[in-house]
Amino acid sequence: MIDCLQPGDASPISEQRPAPLDCRVVLLTHYIPLYQVRVFQQIAAAVRDFHVLLSTPLEPNRNFEPDWGGLDCRVQKNLTLRRRWIDRGSGFQDQLYVHLPYDTLAQLRRLNPDVVLSLELGARSMAAALHRKLHRRSRLVLCTYMSQHTERSRGWARRMIRRPLLRSADAVTYNGPSCQSYLRSQGVPEPRLFHLPYAADDRTMYRGPLERDERRVRPLLVSVGQLSERKGLLPLVEQLSRYASRRPQQRIELLLAGEGPLRDAIANVARPANFILEMPGNVPAAKLAERMASRGVAVLPTLADEWLLVVNEAMQAGLPVIGSRYAQAVETLVEQGVNGWRYDPLQPASLDAVLDQYFAADDQQLAAMRDAARKRVASRTPAWAARGAIEAIRYVQQNFQGARE
Repeated sequence: MIDCLQPGDASPISEQRPAPLDCRVVLLTHYIPLYQVRVFQQIAAAVRDFHVLLSTPLEPNRNFEPDWGGLDCRVQKNLTLRRRWIDRGSGFQDQLYVHLPYDTLAQLRRLNPDVVLSLELGARSMAAALHRKLHRRSRLVLCTYMSQHTERSRGWARRMIRRPLLRSADAVTYNGPSCQSYLRSQGVPEPRLFHLPYAADDRTMYRGPLERDERRVRPLLVSVGQLSERKGLLPLVEQLSRYASRRPQQRIELLLAGEGPLRDAIANVARPANFILEMPGNVPAAKLAERMASRGVAVLPTLADEWLLVVNEAMQAGLPVIGSRYAQAVETLVEQGVNGWRYDPLQPASLDAVLDQYFAADDQQLAAMRDAARKRVASRTPAWAARGAIEAIRYVQQNFQGARE
């Protein structure tokens, strides 16, 4: 049984806090993923007044009940466009939802914020930048989530608007080192950059013991993600099938949690008798944490992810991570042979090599890797994640002169 809070326990994290910053903050975002609730609660508790404007309660390809955790949220008037993300270099297409909230200026005028936090560099942030220009005493913090790899295949139109949009911001946040490097390349001055990373949901994360029966769990792999081209799960199953065929004495059992358009194609991959595939569909977060804790290793084959939070979650559960080099979380958190292995999912021999290392490792080495995995993410709490946003708010507040009307 895992030791965790349940999703209904959505009260802000209790700890000693300084006095709230004397400002009204409005956050603009598309929707609130469950893992972001606790981060936003931390930001809300650090300021006098906090409001959230959402483009939509939930995007169509998400499978959970919205939980706003007591935050003051309002859904905007919005148009949503379905677009295709085509990455010819990595060979995938993926569905995107582009939101065009068209009452942003009216909502911001009504709320009269001191500071606007606007996520991403699209329509909502363009409206927020216009509000900043029209209301000189307001301040704008752009919150960005990207990596150099994900940005290389973006279209020319997006690239054209980014530099002027970034110049309009009083501060910019980044989710990891690759994002920080990208923003520097776009001319954002270092003093205006603040770290706003992802953190696993502390209500559902696994907190139990790390000890495993290594002989029993060694063949048990887990992978999590939407069953789409971008997540690389069909090639993973094909590669594992070939790997198992060449090693008939090695049993492999893959738990593949998630849903998506490639479900049937993945389920129909021909597999040898020593490769068992379990596809339970979407698994609730608390149950997923429990199931991850019963596996030997996480294999995460994404072809493009600006972070990949399941890396944090797997490490918290004591899993070494065999992770794609195309995820910023893998590049940031996975240390080769210490808490996992990085590999290139576009090169089948790369997965074979790290699987050979995993199966050849002795029990003591894997026990040490489990401990190292949890230690690597132990400090990455929602409170820690929110700190950069709070510092950005404090930084831009320094430009205020006098009291608000």
